[in-house]
Amino acid sequence: MRSPLAALARRLGRLGLTLWLVFSGVFVALAYVPNPHKLRAAYAPRLFAGLYRQPRFAAQNEPLLAQYGDWLLRVLTLDLGQLGFGGRTVVVRELVVEAVTVTLIYLVPALAVAIVLGTLIQLLAVAVERGDASAKTKLLGAAAISVPVFLVAYVLQVYLPVLVIDASGEIVDMGYDEAVSPFSPVNLRAAIWPGVTMGLYLFAIQLRVAGTDLEQYANEPFVKTARAKGVGLLGICRHVFPHSAARLLTLLSSEMLGVVLVGLYAVEWVTETPGFGTLTIDAAGSRAPGLIFAVVLLPVLAVTVVNALQDVYYSVIDPRVEGDGS
Repeated sequence: MRSPLAALARRLGRLGLTLWLVFSGVFVALAYVPNPHKLRAAYAPRLFAGLYRQPRFAAQNEPLLAQYGDWLLRVLTLDLGQLGFGGRTVVVRELVVEAVTVTLIYLVPALAVAIVLGTLIQLLAVAVERGDASAKTKLLGAAAISVPVFLVAYVLQVYLPVLVIDASGEIVDMGYDEAVSPFSPVNLRAAIWPGVTMGLYLFAIQLRVAGTDLEQYANEPFVKTARAKGVGLLGICRHVFPHSAARLLTLLSSEMLGVVLVGLYAVEWVTETPGFGTLTIDAAGSRAPGLIFAVVLLPVLAVTVVNALQDVYYSVIDPRVEGDGS
């Protein structure tokens, strides 16, 4: 049996190696790929006014290795440079923090509601006597995922303001105001649109993922025995949930994170939300090095950290899971 500390150290080592490989790949790409904005502005960023117009990321009068070391140190110290923003200069680090805050304001509640409702519905589908109920709800989730998330955002653009007006009894502006705090009432109200859109999208994903994992328990002997003894639906759910709790709580945040990010980019672009998704598109269009490193390394960091924590849970905390010996 492997030492828990050795397993943890191995996971942390893989985490650092993954981030270093991603950083090095992005650095090489920026160093040798010509900047398309050298001659003309092919893209107008939404969040800031400046375009990185140098022909290449690497200055011609400095050795590439020296610049690599300098940028590696800057990324480690979160010194990602500055950008022009509406006639003023802003620190890239602060811009990223604000964009991530805007995204988390609506994404965290949407994610929590989607995981709880999607898992509960699939648990109830397993608990009912009809053995195909879980398969049907899983199929419903798969069909919902196939609907483009930007189409859902456009539909909500038409109907959501009407519902908000009916609920508040007055005409309200659903747009985002970048001149005030992300936590101001007007911006919290603006977060309803992307929040509901992402909530529906994440709910469909969780319904599909939870259905795939829980369907196997629909005809298990312990479930049939519980039904025969007259145990209620919630009681059966309490019996089934511990068998898949760890996997259900980590699947959406690890294996499905890439799908979630794609939806995030589309939703924020359609809803004109100045969050991390919009910032990522701006980074690709502007080619500002510090901003590109930030929007690339943050998702990679999230994925690797979640996967590392999941591996640690399975191999160290949960004794039922055997290590692979790697």
